[in-house]
Amino acid sequence: MGVAKSLGKSNIKHYITEIMNGNSFFDEKLIHKNAVLLFSLLHGLMAVMFLFAGAFVQAVLCALLPILYNALTTNLLKKERFMACYMVTHMEIIAVVIILILMCGWDCSFDSYLFASVTSSFYFTFINQNKTQKGVRAWMPLILATLSILTFFLCWILCRAFQGPFPNGFAPFKHLAWVDVFYVFNTIAAFGMIVMFSYLFVWELENRQKVLATQNEQLDELAHKDSLTKLLNRRSMDTMIAARMQELKTTGKRFTMILGDIDDFKKVNDTYGHDAGDLVLVSVANTITSTVRTNDAVCRWGGEEILVLVNDPLDAASLAAERIRKNVESMEVDFKGQKLHVTMTFGIAESVPGYKIEHLIQQADDKLYYGKKHGKNQVVTTLEQKST
Repeated sequence: MGVAKSLGKSNIKHYITEIMNGNSFFDEKLIHKNAVLLFSLLHGLMAVMFLFAGAFVQAVLCALLPILYNALTTNLLKKERFMACYMVTHMEIIAVVIILILMCGWDCSFDSYLFASVTSSFYFTFINQNKTQKGVRAWMPLILATLSILTFFLCWILCRAFQGPFPNGFAPFKHLAWVDVFYVFNTIAAFGMIVMFSYLFVWELENRQKVLATQNEQLDELAHKDSLTKLLNRRSMDTMIAARMQELKTTGKRFTMILGDIDDFKKVNDTYGHDAGDLVLVSVANTITSTVRTNDAVCRWGGEEILVLVNDPLDAASLAAERIRKNVESMEVDFKGQKLHVTMTFGIAESVPGYKIEHLIQQADDKLYYGKKHGKNQVVTTLEQKST
C-alpha cells in the first residue's frame, strides 16, 4: 500500500487531487493527526465566536479544552494507540456537546455533532481494523454510535425538563441573533463532517478493493508464471495442454508443440556470469512472445528450454518456429557494453488423436536433441528430415 507520510502546505492540493482520483493512501497516524487538528480548529473557531457573542465562559471552555485534548491524543499517537485516540476524541465530542447544550440551549444545534460522531465512529474503526481485535471491531462502532444517540436524547430530555438551558432562564449571548449564527455554523460543520467521513469511508473501501485485486493478480502471476521471464510456468502449460488434448478429442482441432533450447547457453553463463544469462533468457522470452500470436501459449519449460503451444497444424507451426528462430538469431543483447548473440534449436511435435501428452512432448524433445547433435540453430520437424 502506498502511504503518504507527511502533508505539507505545498502538498495539500496534490493530495486532495489524489484522493479525488482514488490514487493515494494515508496511514492511520496521519489520518488521526489531521482529525485531531480538525477538531482543535473547530474548538478554536467556536471560542472566537463565543467571545464575540459575549459568552466568555464558553469561550474560555472552548479555548482550554483543546489543550487537554491535544495532550492526551498526542501521547496516544506517539504510542500508535489509534483506536484509543479516537475513543478519546469521541468522548470529548460527547462531553462538549452536553456542556454547550446545557449552557447555550437546544436551538444552537450543538447536537448536530452527535450525528457526525456516528459516521466517524464507523470510519475510524474501519481504518484501525488492523490494530483492533476482530471481536472488538464488530461491536465498537455500534457502542460508540449508540452512546451518541443516547446522549442526544438525554440532552433533549434535560432541555425539555428545564424549559431552557438552565432553570433560571440563563441567556449566554449579547444578542439572540447569535443563536441563529451558531445554529447555521454547527449544522454546516456537522453536515460537512458527515459528508467527509462518508466519502473517506467509501474511498477507503474502493482503494482497499483495488489493492486486494492487485495483490490477487500478483499472487495469480506467481502461481502461473515464471518469476524471471514472466512466461507461463510448467504447471500452467500442463493445464493448457490438457485442455487442448480434450478439445482434440471432441472437435478434432490439431495443435502443435514447439520445444526450443538456447544453444550453448552454458557458455554465456560461464563467460559473462549468471546475470548475463538471465538477461539473455528474458530477451529470448520477450522475442518469442512478440513473434507468436496472442492465442498461442509460451512457457519456460525448464532451465533454458521454452515450450510454445501453437493452435495450428504442423505446417503452419513450422513456419512460426522458423520465424522465432530467425528473430532470436538476429536478436542483440546488450550486457554492460557487450553485444551478446544467441541461437536456438527447435523440435516440433503435432498432436495426434489417441496420443498421450507425454508422448507428444517426448517427440518434440527427441527432435530437439537431434537438432542439437546435427548443427544447432535449426527447426526439426521430423527425425528423418530436418528443415533449416
